[in-house]
Amino acid sequence: KTATLYLSLAENDDEICVDTHVHRICNRFEFVDTKFPEETYYELKKKLPKRYWNRINDLLVVFGQTICKPKKPLCILCKYKSICP
Repeated sequence: KTATLYLSLAENDDEICVDTHVHRICNRFEFVDTKFPEETYYELKKKLPKRYWNRINDLLVVFGQTICKPKKPLCILCKYKSICP
C-alpha cells in the first residue's frame, strides 16, 4: 500500500493504492469479490480505467471514514444506496 501510494503521489505514476477502505467498499459494492487488499489491487487494475487509478484511494478513504463505515455504515446518508447491494 505504501509503495503504491508513493508511486502515485510522489512519482505521479498510474497506480492504485488499496487500503482497507478501498478494499471494503469495492467488495461491498460488489465491484470485486476478493478476500485480501492485494487481490483487490489486481482486480481493480483489470476493471478500473487507468484515469481513475490515482484518484480512487482519495475518494474512497474519505467516503469509508465518514459514510460507508465498516461497522454501522450510514446508509441513510449515502447517495449511492440505490446501487449498493
